[in-house]
Amino acid sequence: MKYKSLVGLGLFFILVFGAIQWIFNSSNTCKSDIYIKTNGNIDILFKQLEDNESLRNQFSFKVAKYLMRFSSIKAGKYCITDGMSNRELINMFKYNHQKLIEFRFGNAMLPHELYGALGRKFEADSVDFEKAILNKTQLDALGLDSINVLSLFWAETYYFPWAISPKKMIRKFVNQQQIYWSAEQFNKLTKTGLKSAKEAYILASIIEKEAVKPEELPIMAGVYINRLMIDMPLQADPTLKYAIGNTTMQRVTGILNTSSPYNTYKNKGLPPGPIGIASKKGVEAVLNFKQHDFLYFCAKEDFSNTHYFTKSYAEHIKNARKYRAALDERGIK
Repeated sequence: MKYKSLVGLGLFFILVFGAIQWIFNSSNTCKSDIYIKTNGNIDILFKQLEDNESLRNQFSFKVAKYLMRFSSIKAGKYCITDGMSNRELINMFKYNHQKLIEFRFGNAMLPHELYGALGRKFEADSVDFEKAILNKTQLDALGLDSINVLSLFWAETYYFPWAISPKKMIRKFVNQQQIYWSAEQFNKLTKTGLKSAKEAYILASIIEKEAVKPEELPIMAGVYINRLMIDMPLQADPTLKYAIGNTTMQRVTGILNTSSPYNTYKNKGLPPGPIGIASKKGVEAVLNFKQHDFLYFCAKEDFSNTHYFTKSYAEHIKNARKYRAALDERGIK
């Protein structure tokens, strides 16, 4: 009798052990994304799991939740893959293994586009991001203003938690700029003749719209710095295209008289703000500009994305005619 009792007890423990193993380790999920907002809780998580049909067996998940003492969750985006066990799923939530959001600060992005893009990607809305970016105290600390807010950012790809606060995100970029603009960088800036980091950024945003080949960036920076030094208008086509809101046009001859502070054909000096988000590579090209006596450059007629660089206006006109003839031949307006 005693032997039978021991066998029965053994079978009971085997069944319990098997049930626990099934609860913890069996496949129980379908692929889905879960977004937990700031101040979200377990009840909201359960609702999303149900709405998204993320669980094959809700009962086993609830038992596992109780046994693993899972009672709180942090805000963020969580990616559930197909076939996760309850243990894996709860550990993902419990230990905050979030999916970071990829965001690219493209060099063609304008301020109002930036606010909207951030608002669509993250929990906070565009108004909250706009307020955080236009914070006067932090802009003043960097010598910036509302016209130059793009100078806060680099044209790079970043990864942030979905529920990050706008203030915390923007603080990261402020810190990056403060670290980047070291004494060494300011020493280089002095040699360019530019007056501030802001001006270096503005010039970088221009040359990055002109040059396709990285090796030409410091040469173009040298051309524009030479023009600034002799008080010659920059005559930068990208600034004129920016002024009229058309960055894809090939010829600017018909819009040279556009009334805008960004028309560098009519106005001497740099425009009031950057015409896009610059990269560190662009700013480095400005700070390490190529010293030469070129005052002009023109795209080559073979459309190789390279340029002729000249010090003679007469030579420049010859190159420009060749390029215009190539545009005519291809029917490019």
